[in-house]
Amino acid sequence: MNAKSLSVLVGFALLLVAVFGTAYAVGRQVGPVAPGLRPAGGGGGVSPGMDGHDMGGMK
Repeated sequence: MNAKSLSVLVGFALLLVAVFGTAYAVGRQVGPVAPGLRPAGGGGGVSPGMDGHDMGGMK
């Protein structure tokens, strides 16, 4: 791999980091996309209105 292709690869990686970092920052500022939506592992237990969805006797 020569110096030009290495610099292009590093530039592309930095561009990806910048784009995803910006998207993450905007998402943190805006908040949840729907009312009541919470991160995974936050509440524990069953979501409201989701009782009885345990897949029954599937094997």
